[in-house]
Amino acid sequence: AVMAWWTLAMVKYPDVQGRAQAELDTVVGRSRVPTFDDLKHLPYIRAIVKEALRWRPVDPVGLPHRSTEDDWYEGHFIPKGTIMIGHVWALHHDPEVYGADEDQFNPARFLDEKGEIGPGPEDTKEEGHFTYGFGRRICPGRHVANNSLFIDIAICLWSFKMSLSKGSNADVDDFIEDGLVV
Repeated sequence: AVMAWWTLAMVKYPDVQGRAQAELDTVVGRSRVPTFDDLKHLPYIRAIVKEALRWRPVDPVGLPHRSTEDDWYEGHFIPKGTIMIGHVWALHHDPEVYGADEDQFNPARFLDEKGEIGPGPEDTKEEGHFTYGFGRRICPGRHVANNSLFIDIAICLWSFKMSLSKGSNADVDDFIEDGLVV
């Protein structure tokens, strides 16, 4: 699902694709394919992974959690045992956190002034988004997912350029987002 939305982003935002391909040309060149050894030298590709997970999360309403003790949140009492669901889509599209362009695919939001991966919002376990969940029950497979997305995206961008056929339109709003079916 992430790769499908990423592909749409590459045809919708060709400037992002071009910047990523320029980074690959500089770091990897054309004589070999990207490898995991290149990961630390490809911050823009890593930022693309983060942005793909933020922009169109596979589970936009999050998974249910149960409160372990009575709690108060902004004047509301939450009894122990209450089932709560974090609204991942709303968290990822908060302009106060991700900027006024929160609806756009912009990997640069994850880079610092030096062009390296910067710190993400609080409580994201350095992921920069909430796609993998929250707190101590954050997805244990997130590292596998991040690495898989990194190498898949890097090799695709190294191998070919994606574009729409002449006269086509990539209107993101025309695509249906139902999220992950559990």
